[in-house]
Amino acid sequence: MVDKGKQVDTSAAPPDPQSAFGAVMPVIADLLERGTRAFALGSWEEAIEHFGELASITEETFGSESQRYADCLVMYGRALLQHAIEQSALLAQKTLAEAAAGSKETEAKEGQPKEEGQGQPKATIQFEGEPDFRQVEEEAAAAAEEEHDSGGDEDDDFAAAWNVLDLARVIQEKATDAKSQLKYAETLMLLGDVSMESENFGQAVKDFAAALEVKRRHLKEDDRELAEIFYKVALAYEYNQESSKALELMSDVQRILNNRLDALRAESTMEAKEEADSLQEVLEDVAAKIEEWRAPPKPVDIGALTEGEQLLAERAKEMLKKAVESGQINDITNLVKSKRDKQSEAKRQPEDSEGGAKRPKKNS
Repeated sequence: MVDKGKQVDTSAAPPDPQSAFGAVMPVIADLLERGTRAFALGSWEEAIEHFGELASITEETFGSESQRYADCLVMYGRALLQHAIEQSALLAQKTLAEAAAGSKETEAKEGQPKEEGQGQPKATIQFEGEPDFRQVEEEAAAAAEEEHDSGGDEDDDFAAAWNVLDLARVIQEKATDAKSQLKYAETLMLLGDVSMESENFGQAVKDFAAALEVKRRHLKEDDRELAEIFYKVALAYEYNQESSKALELMSDVQRILNNRLDALRAESTMEAKEEADSLQEVLEDVAAKIEEWRAPPKPVDIGALTEGEQLLAERAKEMLKKAVESGQINDITNLVKSKRDKQSEAKRQPEDSEGGAKRPKKNS
């Protein structure tokens, strides 16, 4: 889950009205307030507009290497990421709904009696039992085109978030004080979130691990933020099919949280008791997650799927069976294209100049 609002830092002293910045600071404060409100309400497009303008004005006022500019870029990038996540979810829902509707329409047509000559191919000669794959091919072509168009937009959204956050990273890593370094770690975590959403799990491991290294230098060993980043690294390893490393890191999560729990139990305040109760629930969730990762993967239970998911699964199975029997399997393989294909393509791209990280394609 993406953290909200941590990096907003405009707590400088009020500007001198006579200074060169006196006129622009009220504009910056207004854009910050509007963007923060829109973000809190989940109005991502509005937040993007305000934070984008805020970043532009801040760069002109304080320079492209200023930490203020980096803070604004992080707010802008976080809003872009949330918008990309929302659009990705809407696209998935739309695809599932269209597949379910298409399946029901096909079933309704198949159940209707056909008039003489209706539905027959127009070929002069037709052999009895000859399968007609033209409908399958047309559906495959239409689905492939829509997948290409919508998938490209989705990738552009995540790439935009990546580019903005990566620019902030470059600025923040130059600062050496503890406060700036912790902000730098948060930006690395956001970059890891972008990689996770883009299913580039190897890159997510690198970003989360880099954030962990920074936070370990500045946080106490029983800090819950440290447990959070350990968990994010473990999760990235698990999705990257490296379960043994993921489980090792989960033991660190348990160790940190147990140390924190012991410290809380030594206190007698109501706040400490409430946090201890909450922490106990978190530890139970972590233990359950460890057991889940240790267990072998279970086969998918078709009966447990929703009606729409079942229709989609059955339709895909039927079309694949027909294609295999006809020898025309290549005609519909683009229907089962997933974002994993995009990840494979990204791995074949040249590595960048900083550590060989595979990053989303930058916009020209």
